[in-house]
Amino acid sequence: MDVIEALNWRYAVKKFNSEKKLTEEQVDRIKQALQLTPTSMGLQLMKFVMVESEAVKQKITPIAYNQPQIEDASHLIVMCRKTDVQPKDIDTFIETAAAANKMEVSNPAMVDYDKSLRVSLSIPEEQQKIWMDNQVYIALGNLMTVCAIEGIDACPMEGFDRKKLNEELGFSEQNLDAVVIFALGYRSEDDYRLKFKKVRRPLEDLFETI
Repeated sequence: MDVIEALNWRYAVKKFNSEKKLTEEQVDRIKQALQLTPTSMGLQLMKFVMVESEAVKQKITPIAYNQPQIEDASHLIVMCRKTDVQPKDIDTFIETAAAANKMEVSNPAMVDYDKSLRVSLSIPEEQQKIWMDNQVYIALGNLMTVCAIEGIDACPMEGFDRKKLNEELGFSEQNLDAVVIFALGYRSEDDYRLKFKKVRRPLEDLFETI
């Protein structure tokens, strides 16, 4: 689909067709799109947990206030961020970036980049958390657009008990914090939202040229 046509087609699905599942190829393309998502400084301090298990979905349902999308969707992606920025995160990134560009980590360009990252991220932990949450939302926006273009239905969900989900799925022990649950699959023809027109503010109200 043309990107504008695709964005007009998409909406936040409230009822999925539980009989229709994504193919392995579709799931792989979603993974590649998330791998390529832009993030500030390229650090990607996040993890995307793909949930296919029906048993795990059932555990998530009460934590997500019994929203039906959890179990009806083909797949869930729990979009997580790291709990904080560790020096090793920067070490690993610099080593990977140097190798990709056929440089030594001692190369002046890499040394300068390393210093820049450490200075930029020497902020209080609460600010780090807000910054990393925002990086997940950048990935979310990218994912929603990719799904629309691929003709995959989706619903981003913030309605869940973050602390309980972290505990239930063992994220706390992995130094991860769940930010968004992303349900994807195929819309049901019984979804009441299909009856509603997409409503957006007019262009002249949204934009200003100066």
